[in-house]
Amino acid sequence: MLKEKLLEDLKNSMKEKNEIRKNTIQMVRAAILQVEKDKGITLEDDKIIEIIAKETKKRKDRIRRL
Repeated sequence: MLKEKLLEDLKNSMKEKNEIRKNTIQMVRAAILQVEKDKGITLEDDKIIEIIAKETKKRKDRIRRL
């Protein structure tokens, strides 16, 4: 499942002291957890991918505005 993979990647990025990767994964995990908490559900991989795409689009839009 993607949530487990994200957690594993987060741990690895912390061990490697890769701050950008760590912060990115934390941002994605926070967005996933927020949706799960708001809706009271556990998201499946397809919905997690949608959230990642949405968060990516938000960041790209912000960069374009700069």
